[in-house]
Amino acid sequence: MKPLQPKSYGRVAVYIILLVATVAAMAGLRHYKIASGRNGAPGGDTLAVALQYSPVAFFMDGDTLAGLDYDLLKMLGIPFRIYPITSPAEGLQGLDEGRFDMVIADLPQSADLSDRYLFTVPAYLDRQVLVQKTDSVGAKPAVTSVLELIGDTVCTTAGSPMVGRIANISREIGGEIYVKELPVTSEKLLLTQTIGEIDHAVVNEQVARSVLADNYPEFDYSMQISFSQFQPWALRLSDTAKAAAVNSRLDSIKATEGYSRLLSRYLR
Repeated sequence: MKPLQPKSYGRVAVYIILLVATVAAMAGLRHYKIASGRNGAPGGDTLAVALQYSPVAFFMDGDTLAGLDYDLLKMLGIPFRIYPITSPAEGLQGLDEGRFDMVIADLPQSADLSDRYLFTVPAYLDRQVLVQKTDSVGAKPAVTSVLELIGDTVCTTAGSPMVGRIANISREIGGEIYVKELPVTSEKLLLTQTIGEIDHAVVNEQVARSVLADNYPEFDYSMQISFSQFQPWALRLSDTAKAAAVNSRLDSIKATEGYSRLLSRYLR
């Protein structure tokens, strides 16, 4: 029997790290899932907020909760209960079913989504990028233009709005770019890429930077798939009063030094 090669040991180790990290994070976050009131949502003035797990927006930092969107929620001064989710689709389904009042996820505002949901003022700006490994000689990415992706496959998280963005790009350039949706968080998607399971991933730039910048310098995320996009929070179209209250608080927060410190802490 041939001994395992070093690469195999590394791959197994990464899988174990992925499993342990995911289980630990979701187990810790599960403590914050609260089911009370009609349709499992709190009543009164308390907002039921579906918050996507992300290394930027919402995560476990040791034994405490942290993240840009989570800290902004606390600064609003509006009572809320959080319901951790792993994908935008999960949050929007709960919003449609009345289980959530607001969804905070990787949901750049688009014309299609604006027809279905009410969006707040943007919490911050981000953009979608292509993540790929650089070559070992020149440390340059192989793909430098979306035209070079024609006939290739890129991976996204399942239910991501990025699927629609890539479909639009395919129409614009007159060539098919195939999309594979994986039922994982954006963080796990990138970690899966680092062990060679996928070649190309599309995620938000801030997520890519948070996961890859320090530990995986051989991965490039400089190629933009979209321009800078507003990252707002979503509510039902009928909840104009709630949206107005959140907008008023967000606008006030964004004018403070505290908001600038949050951006400096979580965004690079």
